[in-house]
Amino acid sequence: METSSDAGPGSPADAGGVGVRQDPALIPEAGVREGSPATADLVVRDDAAAFPALRDAAKARRGTGAPLRLIDAGALPGPELEWLGRAGAAIYSSDAAGRTGRELVLVSDAARKGRAFVSYFHHGPFAEGEAGGGPVVFADLLELGRSGLRIYVSNAKIPRDFGALDALAYACEKGGSAFGYYHHGPLTPGLEDLARRGAWIHVDIRSASEPGSGEPARATDEAARLLADCARAAHATGAGIVLHIDAAVDPVRLADWMAAGVHLLFLTPPRDYRSPLRPLEEKARRRPLDPRAYYLYPAFML
Repeated sequence: METSSDAGPGSPADAGGVGVRQDPALIPEAGVREGSPATADLVVRDDAAAFPALRDAAKARRGTGAPLRLIDAGALPGPELEWLGRAGAAIYSSDAAGRTGRELVLVSDAARKGRAFVSYFHHGPFAEGEAGGGPVVFADLLELGRSGLRIYVSNAKIPRDFGALDALAYACEKGGSAFGYYHHGPLTPGLEDLARRGAWIHVDIRSASEPGSGEPARATDEAARLLADCARAAHATGAGIVLHIDAAVDPVRLADWMAAGVHLLFLTPPRDYRSPLRPLEEKARRRPLDPRAYYLYPAFML
């Protein structure tokens, strides 16, 4: 298990990758005009509006296909967060919110009754300790997964042990939820085993590219094979590999990865219609990403 960290966890909003978008028609405290459609995206922190406004927003959006998406910054008491989950709000929490594992399980149980869900991003180390105490330790994370929470972690600031990641993916599988892992750095064989366990794995194009290859990014044959093998392993479990692309890449290589089941997430402006990448971009856009695959926003490599 990892037991040390030299990185601060940031905030739940930081884990989402961007600033929070708010709909003032339903959140009066945000100060926006009336009349915004209930089908528009609405993401708000729990410290940005009073509980009654959040309650009304959750109730108004329940069953619309665009629920209130609430970032848990730790401002609300546990029972109020449970109420919002029961009202249909999708809740995004993290270890930065300071909740105990028991609190999160209760919120998840309430959200399930409201046909909603709780996503949890763990910034910190996988600390040893008994479950049920204060800070969320690894035993708590396993229980959260078994209780149905969607769990997400990254190795951007803290190295992650693949044995621990595999255990988390297995716990989420048992709980009928999802496990997402954001992998930074070169591809390693441990990713294929993790994919086979049912994890959604995010990688950057540079993870599969030769160092200093520039543009277009050139993937080594070994990395290309491993990425394709990971995609096939994940696909068999209903999960997948998400490749974040922010640089030009050999279109033949991308086509091979797409054929193997890799989800291509283009973060570059659309190419000219004459570009060999354009058909791949169009095909990728027609292949929607499962909402369970990512924490809050799909386009950010957390």
